[in-house]
Amino acid sequence: MLTISVEYGIHHAVSKCARWPFAGPGESSCSGFSTSGAGLGWLVSLVVVLAVASIVIAMLVTQRRKLNARLKDPREEARRALAFHAYHDTLTGLPNRAFLMRELEEALKESREAMLAVMFIDLDGFKSINDTLGHEAGDTFLRAVASSLRSSVRERDTVSRFGGDEFVVVVKNYGGMENLVRVCRKVLDLVSQPVNVAGQLVAVSPSIGVAIAPQDGHEADSLIRNADAAMYAVKETGKADFRFYEEGMLEAARERLALTVELREALQRGELDVEYQPKRHLHDGSLAGVEALARWHHPVRGDVPPSVFVAVAERSGLIHGLGEYVLRAVLAQVQAWDKAGRHVDYVAINLSMHELSRPAFVETLHRVVRSFGVDPTRIRFELTESTAMREPEETLRQLVKLRSHGFDLLIDDFGAGYWNLSHLRELPVGTIKIDQSFVRGSDSNLADREITEAIIGLAKKLNMRTIAEGVETEAQADWLRGLGCDIGQGYFFARPMTADAFSRYLDPSMAYAG
Repeated sequence: MLTISVEYGIHHAVSKCARWPFAGPGESSCSGFSTSGAGLGWLVSLVVVLAVASIVIAMLVTQRRKLNARLKDPREEARRALAFHAYHDTLTGLPNRAFLMRELEEALKESREAMLAVMFIDLDGFKSINDTLGHEAGDTFLRAVASSLRSSVRERDTVSRFGGDEFVVVVKNYGGMENLVRVCRKVLDLVSQPVNVAGQLVAVSPSIGVAIAPQDGHEADSLIRNADAAMYAVKETGKADFRFYEEGMLEAARERLALTVELREALQRGELDVEYQPKRHLHDGSLAGVEALARWHHPVRGDVPPSVFVAVAERSGLIHGLGEYVLRAVLAQVQAWDKAGRHVDYVAINLSMHELSRPAFVETLHRVVRSFGVDPTRIRFELTESTAMREPEETLRQLVKLRSHGFDLLIDDFGAGYWNLSHLRELPVGTIKIDQSFVRGSDSNLADREITEAIIGLAKKLNMRTIAEGVETEAQADWLRGLGCDIGQGYFFARPMTADAFSRYLDPSMAYAG
């Protein structure tokens, strides 16, 4: 319509000039226009400009029509969608790993001295949301985390979902370490906020590792790798925090990876051993039961401490395989002892919070025990105080299910952490195991003696049994017996031993060491 109007205006003006009937001397046939060369030049210029404008406008209109046609073309829409998905996460809408790496490389090329930081964020305990509430709830939670991350940094910073429950944030021109620390704290606080998922509030804590350019790396790969190493260092020291990359963290991360691979292979080949440490009734010295302890005698590294390989198993997800490995070894050994006529009342096995987080854990456990023909009352589970305190509602639900199947429960390392007495009263636990640090320190530290006495007194009030671990001397055994402690465990009675050695230990002629 615009083109037609312009053309009509030009044609109308020229026609009017040509038809003007009253032109006087010295005038053109068009009123108001001089017959001078300047007047004619101006008229010609105007006509030319209007003509060119009409052509340009016609071209723009045509191009717009073509563009609209392309936009409506399903093939073009599909190409745009593919281009978006190639560089964005479909769940959260955040840039994905490919986009991040490209963006980070470009930012590093712009200025090698730019103040640029990479934050690697992992959600501690996210798997339990998927396991207990379902993957749809997990997706809802991840979208909420993505929103929290966007609001915790500036628009010019890049927030990406790196994969699973891992996110990476690139902070540009952060303006000094104090500002960067503030950003880390803000991310920590916002991501830790509870989220309403499936009608209930759930929360996880982020572990954040930070690497800074250029001192921690000049390339995108090295910065991401070092930030990841710093994040794992956070997990080893308690989670729910942030740490900056330091020299040696990457080597430690590589060592963890190597141990993870080797532990998986050891489990597949059946190379881990289970040793047994006796527990004795303090009032008469009779055998109460045994504790099963996993041991890894590495062919090259030597003996790998349980504190090391259990932590590796928990971080890598191998803890479920490790737990089942130990359980099956214990059940087979109980069968062997029974067949040989050497009865053991019960075997205690350490239980990880990671195992409890699996919804089908209790049912699977009960099925395995029954398949060996072993009475569930002969299998007891020890869980640490800190494990029982984490996610207390879910822990209580699982422990009640364990008790309903006949499994007895013990709280291990009691007194070493923090405890809510109301939870202790609610948990279906029959035995408290006093942390060995109090028993060992009782000879020289009055506070340790008083804490031990208080724990035993509390257990009696709650009608619970007590086990003292770390008993190393006859004086300690006598003192605990006098306090009314039920069971003792430690080197004074016996060290952990192989199954064959324990079979010999069960010989009736074996005298009580205390």
